[in-house]
Amino acid sequence: MITYINNKAHEFNDLEQAFSEDPDTKEMFWLNISNPTANDFKFLKNKFNFHHLTIEDCMHKAKRSKINDYNDYHFLIISTTDNNVSNAFSYNNIYIYISLNYIITIHYGENKSIKKIINDINNGLSIVSNGSDFVLYNILDDAIDQLFIVTDKVEEKINFLEEESMNNPVQSTLNNIMKIKKTVIKLRRVVSPLREVLNTLLRHDDIITEKYRVYFTDIYDHALRIYDLIESDHEMVTSCLELYSSQLSNSMNKVMKVLTIITTIMMPLTIITGIYGMNFQDMPELHYKYGYFITIFIMFFISFCEIIYFNKKKWL
Repeated sequence: MITYINNKAHEFNDLEQAFSEDPDTKEMFWLNISNPTANDFKFLKNKFNFHHLTIEDCMHKAKRSKINDYNDYHFLIISTTDNNVSNAFSYNNIYIYISLNYIITIHYGENKSIKKIINDINNGLSIVSNGSDFVLYNILDDAIDQLFIVTDKVEEKINFLEEESMNNPVQSTLNNIMKIKKTVIKLRRVVSPLREVLNTLLRHDDIITEKYRVYFTDIYDHALRIYDLIESDHEMVTSCLELYSSQLSNSMNKVMKVLTIITTIMMPLTIITGIYGMNFQDMPELHYKYGYFITIFIMFFISFCEIIYFNKKKWL
């Protein structure tokens, strides 16, 4: 699907149709391409003379955020998230060609950031007419907002896992901790290069006009904050894993303590039964009328005394 946006959004099935109906590329426009085909890339390369390496990045779905400078345009890869960490954190990229006269975005599947901006334009907001850098700002701003949502959800899940590690250190808790740890690591891999891209953008006067520089500075500050939150989440996950291991060890120690106490209580009883289980002929107690009851009483009395002693020592 091709979305050609100037004063308002227009939908087209292919690029040739979009430019045949509005062939003037000197006026500022935004071209959004969802799920591009090989013919779309061929058209872009011929019409705008885009470098073949950038085309390859788009076709091969390069994942790391970056920015490349060329003579007449700049090429960016921006990572956006689906703000869903219920099962597995995932993200998709927006591939952006930008110059003073146009901005071209390419993505695969539905992208929430792009969809939101198009809806805003359809609702009457003036975005494209304010320049390509303002469109780029809106894309980046929404991408950063989505990252804030993800980090909040991650932090909530980590807090829940901390309670689970404290109260119920079972195998499923460990599995969930490892899943959220992978999510945090993946988030850091997304945000770290995005932070570098924003830092580079702030030094490009040919992309960002002075009017909107403060907007990009604000986004960069948000990216730094997100990165700090992710680092904090990583430390929290590590602490959660240590807490799980500690609680598991404590649980095991409690079990061993109970077993040790039981063994200690049974030890003198075993000695008594072992002595009277020997097959000697001359054992006077064997023929005593109440010998069995006296022995049982002594065994219970010894066990009771041991329990009182353990309780006094606070071993129970």
